[in-house]
Amino acid sequence: MKIIDSHIHLFSHKVIANVSRKTGMVQQLQLQTQNADRRTTPEALHEDLLKAGVSAALLLPTASYKAVHRTNRDSLATVSRFEWLYTAGTLHPDCPHPDTELAYLRNSGVRVLKFCSFSQGFSLESPATLKMFDEIQRANENSSSPFAVILDTLYRADLHFGTLPEYNTTPEKLAKLADRYPGINIIGAHLGGLDAPFEEISRCLTPRPNLFLDTSNEARLLKPAQVFRLLEMHGPRHILFGTDWPWFIQEREIEHIDGLLNGAGFSEEEKGDVFRRNISRLLGID
Repeated sequence: MKIIDSHIHLFSHKVIANVSRKTGMVQQLQLQTQNADRRTTPEALHEDLLKAGVSAALLLPTASYKAVHRTNRDSLATVSRFEWLYTAGTLHPDCPHPDTELAYLRNSGVRVLKFCSFSQGFSLESPATLKMFDEIQRANENSSSPFAVILDTLYRADLHFGTLPEYNTTPEKLAKLADRYPGINIIGAHLGGLDAPFEEISRCLTPRPNLFLDTSNEARLLKPAQVFRLLEMHGPRHILFGTDWPWFIQEREIEHIDGLLNGAGFSEEEKGDVFRRNISRLLGID
């Protein structure tokens, strides 16, 4: 079975060191920081992919509004060297001329946009953010290559990073966004709520045609029965396999997620949707 990791990062050594120093967060989120400083390059990523039998991965960059233009071009330059590596693009509510940047990304073959509201410093409910999503939905109208959006979801990012609480992406905010923008496929990273109360995830993130969840990290924090419940609720066509590499290694995560999919009663065909076909459809490479 071919596998695509739909959630990886190429972090700098500075970012790795900064996160690793937050020992309380590392322990709470069960981040596997040991030797993470060796997992900062495409070559190191490819080595781990090959060990796990993973055929491709999706890079998820984000940026401040001043760095959006450069980050998108740097990410595209990086993946252009590797046929097994794809990249998302990113935007920011304060980024000027989002229509121009969206046109550039589409012409470059990018089909996913990544946002991390707490690190990028914006609220999902602000007028500027909604205006940005209005622009994305307009860009998707009558398009054969619509953009999907993936949002990072650290429930109490403010406690760990000293950011503003209103910048957190919560299950409730994620659900409202999916309802407001039916023309955008919304992917909630970390099963829609990293370190969020399960009751809030299951209450707010009920199935929607345009809502997807990826398995990275949160599938290790919830109890197996809770993960089974989310998998059963949303079904195999709305779950994406992702690892959050470099914090988690593909080989271990495939085994873990495969066991959870078995526990939820997914067939081998349905597991193929989770491990490859769903992200392939969103990327337009199916």
